[in-house]
Amino acid sequence: MSKRQESDNERSEYDGLKENEISFIHAHMHANPGDLILKAGKFKGLNVKKLAAQIQSRQKALKKLPEWSANPQLIFPPALSVEQCSSEATALYKAGIVSGNTLIDITGGMGIDCYYMSRSFAEAHYFEQQPEVAAAAGYNFTQLGASRIHVHAGESLEALHDGLTADWLYADPARRDANKEKVVRLADCTPDVAGNAALLFNAAPRILIKTSPLLDIDLASRELKKLKEVHVMGYEQECKELLFVLDREIPGQNFKIKVRIIDAAGQPIYQLDFDREEERNAAAGYSKPLDYLYEPHAAVLKAGAFKTLCTRYDVLKLALHSQLYTSKKYVSDFPGRSFRVVAVCKPDIRKISQHITGGKAHITTRNFPAKPEELRKKWKLKDGGDHYLFATTLADQTKAVVVCEKPI
Repeated sequence: MSKRQESDNERSEYDGLKENEISFIHAHMHANPGDLILKAGKFKGLNVKKLAAQIQSRQKALKKLPEWSANPQLIFPPALSVEQCSSEATALYKAGIVSGNTLIDITGGMGIDCYYMSRSFAEAHYFEQQPEVAAAAGYNFTQLGASRIHVHAGESLEALHDGLTADWLYADPARRDANKEKVVRLADCTPDVAGNAALLFNAAPRILIKTSPLLDIDLASRELKKLKEVHVMGYEQECKELLFVLDREIPGQNFKIKVRIIDAAGQPIYQLDFDREEERNAAAGYSKPLDYLYEPHAAVLKAGAFKTLCTRYDVLKLALHSQLYTSKKYVSDFPGRSFRVVAVCKPDIRKISQHITGGKAHITTRNFPAKPEELRKKWKLKDGGDHYLFATTLADQTKAVVVCEKPI
């Protein structure tokens, strides 16, 4: 029996969840999955371990994947896979930057990205090497009405060698070694997109590569050919992922970096475009805290727009390595958190307590020889309240705490 026949048989046998299983999941959606397993004997005729795993995964997906979570028919992979998959917000963003007749997703996985990006194409080809994962994705696509997606349980690079072509090719390379704590090189991922560049470009003129935000942008730019753009994705308070856009038609390698901080619908709230030359040539000014303080979003810091922020938003840095900014006039569109400065104190709770109420404050440290939890314990402050404390080092190397509140 061929691999294709085997995968077709597995898919035909995949019948999803039964009605009583769906009812059980719905009734116990907010229960502790471990407790359900311990009480499995109470639920006759049900595979409680399997259903508890579905509940655990759905609990992880409630906020991350609202559309999929709302569909009771869908099968979810283990909770760890849900944690590692793209969010609905970032997948929607990707769907807004690609379009055409045909899409090839060579690293299908759970299928979140393929599902949302397929909306921008007449057809899409999803590839996944693990037959059970491909079967689950195919089942879910059917339940979601995504009929334009063709599911392939097999090796995607073989299909590309056989001549499959598209307008866009998408890849989300995985780590080769699951024990690695950090991934800074594309060569540490599989498939090797840089090493297979000729094959990928033969299949599609444009390639979108998603990676972990841990990846080193400049190192990746030296590994990749025909790099047009790097999108640094921010959602809520985190840098979520990096997107590398390759285009075989561009003549050089002067890529743009596009910082995008998005909302739940995948639409940019803040955006900043620049390149490495602009950052090198930008002039940063320095100042003690003025009337307003700004903390750049994690995606901005990942992108390395340290001096560019000064020239684009007319702000000054507190110090070279503190990555906090200040201004006399309020900058409403600064890409990050903004605050009004209440006071600047020595790191002394007796001084600080004169400017806060209720023994509460939010604490952040930037270029400071202590962690927030250490300061909270030392100063005996509870987390919360209306004041924000930024413990940092100023340009003259003095240690200071900037007491802030929301600007409006």
